Amino acid sequence: MLFGATAIAAVVVMGAAGGTATAAAIKAAPEAPCGAVTDSTYLSTSLAVALRIAHGERQGAAVSRAVRTIEADRVLANAVAADDLTAVRSEVLVLIHNGQHIVRLRVLRNGQLLDDFGGPLVLAPVSGLLTVNGRVVGTFVMSLQDDVGYQKLLERLVGADTVMAYQGQTIVSDIAVGSSPLPPQGTVVVGNLSYLTASFTAGHFPSGELSVTMLLPRPQASLAGQSCAQVAADVLAGVAQRIYGEALTSQYWIGRALASLSRSAALGVALGAGDDAGVRQIVRSLVGAGGFERLRVVNGGGRVVADTGTTVPLLAPLTRPLVDAAGRLVGEAMFAVETAPGYEGLARSLVFVPVLVRVGAQQLAGTFAGPPALPASGQISYLGRSYAVASFPVVEFPSVQARIYVLEPE
Repeated sequence: MLFGATAIAAVVVMGAAGGTATAAAIKAAPEAPCGAVTDSTYLSTSLAVALRIAHGERQGAAVSRAVRTIEADRVLANAVAADDLTAVRSEVLVLIHNGQHIVRLRVLRNGQLLDDFGGPLVLAPVSGLLTVNGRVVGTFVMSLQDDVGYQKLLERLVGADTVMAYQGQTIVSDIAVGSSPLPPQGTVVVGNLSYLTASFTAGHFPSGELSVTMLLPRPQASLAGQSCAQVAADVLAGVAQRIYGEALTSQYWIGRALASLSRSAALGVALGAGDDAGVRQIVRSLVGAGGFERLRVVNGGGRVVADTGTTVPLLAPLTRPLVDAAGRLVGEAMFAVETAPGYEGLARSLVFVPVLVRVGAQQLAGTFAGPPALPASGQISYLGRSYAVASFPVVEFPSVQARIYVLEPE
């Protein structure tokens, strides 16, 4: 995934709320400094996110959808029943390239391998049955994530380096740790930098276990003066901020929109020619084809010529220049691919604490309504519960300054 396995987008909504909050927050009494357990708090909070990502690779909505697609494939099941290896391979290729990000698919009949196609280093295998008229004719093992993809997710979303090993042999590593074994949990020095380490297991394709060791740069000593809840809140806000960044930079999120704009030379031509009706028709077509939550086109004078898409609050707007057939700049396209509620749900599924998206006191999306005012950082008490707050600035479409708050219960 891509953005982390489409599976990550599986979210159980817990009553997201918008609007303007009314109940007041009370500044909570300062908590004791985290002190000697700062490193372990920092590490355990990050590890919990890494494990949620791994869990999504095995049991997320995208995984369930892919399993259902394969189990419902009559062409594959009939080919397996007939022992038609050519037809099996043909349909396996169809499934691999169907847009559901299946990275490997293995098909068996009576335990005998009929076909196995996809990447060599794959994790999080999931099994299913192939049936014809209710009779089991075969089985399959599939995965939506390869080892390098998961490694990149931990780097992009958690800020961690990763070493993966199978049966004692390192198979993937993005940091030079040498040949000495890494501690399951502790501290190591690589080069001149100190890292915190934590290890866990993930399923190896098609069977067995993969050992995953996560390495995080050791936090600054000054964090020890904060409460442990504040340390955790800061870590989770860092994760939430990286998720926001994906909507600005990840090809999984914005690639389709960028490709559509690059192919639509007619948009710049129509804009340069002053053909407002033509611009609006093209914009409607682009949004209708998918890849945009909203697309706005502005001419060189700053006038909005077309604006199509959802009216739900959007985050992380992007702009791209538009040129005419002669290459002259004639305006710009502004678009967004992530709604505020969608972002809140995805972020919360990984940080597992309340997330609020706001413009001032107006809440665009959130786990609960929240108080009318929040500090950028610090402790509050709200509705009888204490929280540590961490936050970061973002932009609401088209150019409104907003802020995302993460609340760690104390």
